[in-house]
Amino acid sequence: MNEGVKGFGWNSIAQGYKVLFSSIVLILLARIISVEEFGIIGMSTVFVLFFNTLLNIGFDSSIIYSKTLKEEHLFSLFILNLGIGFLIYALGYISAPVISEFYNNDEIQIIFRSLILGVLFSSFGVVSKGVLQKNLQFKKIAIIDLIAVTFAGVSAVILALFDYGYWALIIQQLLTVGFASLGYLVISYKSTFKSFTFAFDVVKEHLKFGYNVLIFNVVNFFAQQLDVLLIGKLLGEREAGLYVLAFNLIIKPVGLLVQVFNKTLYPILARFEKDVVAEKYTEYTYLFFFIFSPLIILGVSLSQILAPYFLTNKWNAILLLLIVFGFQSIRTILASPSGILFLITGKPGVQWKFSLFISIPLRLMGMYLGYILLQSALGIAIGINIFASIEMIVGFYITFKLVNLKTLDYLMSFREDLVGLVLLSGFLVIINKYIDYHWLSLIAQCGFFLIFVLLKKTKLYNLFLKLKK
Repeated sequence: MNEGVKGFGWNSIAQGYKVLFSSIVLILLARIISVEEFGIIGMSTVFVLFFNTLLNIGFDSSIIYSKTLKEEHLFSLFILNLGIGFLIYALGYISAPVISEFYNNDEIQIIFRSLILGVLFSSFGVVSKGVLQKNLQFKKIAIIDLIAVTFAGVSAVILALFDYGYWALIIQQLLTVGFASLGYLVISYKSTFKSFTFAFDVVKEHLKFGYNVLIFNVVNFFAQQLDVLLIGKLLGEREAGLYVLAFNLIIKPVGLLVQVFNKTLYPILARFEKDVVAEKYTEYTYLFFFIFSPLIILGVSLSQILAPYFLTNKWNAILLLLIVFGFQSIRTILASPSGILFLITGKPGVQWKFSLFISIPLRLMGMYLGYILLQSALGIAIGINIFASIEMIVGFYITFKLVNLKTLDYLMSFREDLVGLVLLSGFLVIINKYIDYHWLSLIAQCGFFLIFVLLKKTKLYNLFLKLKK
């Protein structure tokens, strides 16, 4: 079987489990932990993600892209990454009082200093994971991630039941990152530590590629995380809590799938000649969209009935947010993989400039209008999605030019399925609206979705056959 299909299959199965398991854990924690506690962790996590972004100086991408990489080089990259991890942890620890003052919340100082340990843990596994990805060892990565997520999730639920509050969420994050990084390191130990010499020339070569990736990651961080930061600052812990839970139930699982898909596709496309990259990119992205977009629509539709039961009434305000994030998730699946075309063509510098001069301004405009008009997390989410849709079209035009792919040709390859998704959404809305008995509505929705899938099964089978060739 084609290595790409194998990698995609393994990652799809593994991420499907992670999404399902993480969602169950999240729902259990949401029943036990207050809305405000979710909000305060989300507000702290924004800055943790920023420091974690500084850690990723592009070594994993550089390892995959490099045509001259030798195993003897890896120890140098590992040592530098570890040193940067300790430095970033120290900076984060010192910055905690400033972050606490920004939110005007004293609790955030101790929370942030605890969460920032995750950056240090992560530094142990960056190079090792890059090696595993370059060698297309996605099965090993998937197994490690599943063990880490399962252990961390179970531990968090136990702590929450013993009334540890937001500490359950903190421990969950630290255990997930810590166990995963340790696993990557152990699995790739022989390759990473084949030589114990530090060569600055090797580091310099990878920094030349990686610094553009770093700049993009920093710029992209602000493009993607300003919403939570501003909601926490302007609207407080409760609105932040609603936004963070809805985000974690819809956007984060889809984001994980997109991230893994991109990391699967990147080393695969890097092996093709430039003249076939556009065709292969379209085929793989279409398969990804074809499989997961209908599932997102069904999940959002069912959430309108199930969320009040599973989360309790304190979370009812997230129902509309879940719908908005459902739309955002489908747009993400359609658009996000295009970013790897910057890396495939060796132009990471163009990527960060796009984020800085196009993504951030458009998203800021959306956040501003959403806040002004509705004064709520929902308003900000709607505003972001309107302007992010404009960003998507502009992004297609810029990235597709790098591989001689026309935006209209790409979108036309999705036209039949986009129409199908609109029809699926419409029927599910009608069922939700006109069938008052919830369990009957659930059965009707699942039944209609099953019919939709059966009608598509032949096309799905043919897609797999095509990619196996």
